[in-house]
Amino acid sequence: MATTNLIVGSRVIATEAGLSLFSFDESTGQLTLCGSYTGIDMPTFQAFNRRASLLYSVSEVQGKEGSVETFHFDPLSSEPFTFSGTLLSGGISPCHLALSPDGEYLAVSNYGDGVFTLYALGPLGNITSVASCKRFFGIGHNPSRQEGSHIHSALWTPDSKNLFVADLGLDRIVHYSRPEWSFPSFKKVPLGTGPRHMALSSDSQYLYVAGELSNHVVVYRIDKFDSCFTLLQTIATLPSQFLQENTVADIHLSSDNQYLYCSNRGHDSIVTYAVNSETGMLTFVAYTPTLGQEPRNFTLSPSGRWLLVANGSSDSVVVFSIDPYSGVPGVAVCTVEVKEPVCLLFP
Repeated sequence: MATTNLIVGSRVIATEAGLSLFSFDESTGQLTLCGSYTGIDMPTFQAFNRRASLLYSVSEVQGKEGSVETFHFDPLSSEPFTFSGTLLSGGISPCHLALSPDGEYLAVSNYGDGVFTLYALGPLGNITSVASCKRFFGIGHNPSRQEGSHIHSALWTPDSKNLFVADLGLDRIVHYSRPEWSFPSFKKVPLGTGPRHMALSSDSQYLYVAGELSNHVVVYRIDKFDSCFTLLQTIATLPSQFLQENTVADIHLSSDNQYLYCSNRGHDSIVTYAVNSETGMLTFVAYTPTLGQEPRNFTLSPSGRWLLVANGSSDSVVVFSIDPYSGVPGVAVCTVEVKEPVCLLFP
């Protein structure tokens, strides 16, 4: 199997290496450090534009307007990340980026003040204009975490015509449809869910929402893209006997849509569910300890054989082999040290 590249974004200040490039061996699951970049404050999330070989990164500075940094990416160079430009994110503490599949838009989620920014991109991947910028207002269910809107992530449909935005603070999914970017609709989720990240089935029929605050995955059937969502299921991410503090973080489907994975921060685990192909509903399979603290982000390798976890509070990226019969990440085959890793990206 071929060797591929992995980019790791870290929650560090500009004087430390915020972007790290590793080569990843799909045959063995081994990671080898190839290069890094210093000079960004809090590069906590990245997106990659394959057509233009451009890497976009947030600068999630706390308490003030953040920015989106752009880099030319060349994994064969001795300096793989070449700074290209910076642009303000439109809001406070940007925490997530989502590039449309057609490469025409970049969605920026600003957690701090509930601002969602949509940038239009040029043919070379450069940011050309603001397609939409909207601040959301309101008060949510949890007074300590939902005192206002907190936009946490965005998810495109494969045809780039629909965009779902998770508002953790107001317990809702904001639905944009092209080209009416200025007139979104809203789908409420159960009170106190705190929607953080989302996953969409390959046929765009089922939406899976990671509830950061409720420690549940919420499953919806999307009958048509006009906010016609049907709630199918809420399923816990934790064992019933676990009573300590926990917040759900990341969520991903396997490429064949047979398994769904979600990360727990506190329980420090990946929970695996089997997906019913006919109903979209989930059945619990197993918990896998992440061998570190705060698995804020994880990803599946391009082959689907490996699951890689960023343990943000224990400075490690761990590679687990996935059992092909059960779908469960099991044996850890590689651990590398990275300071506060919080985003993993295969470009």
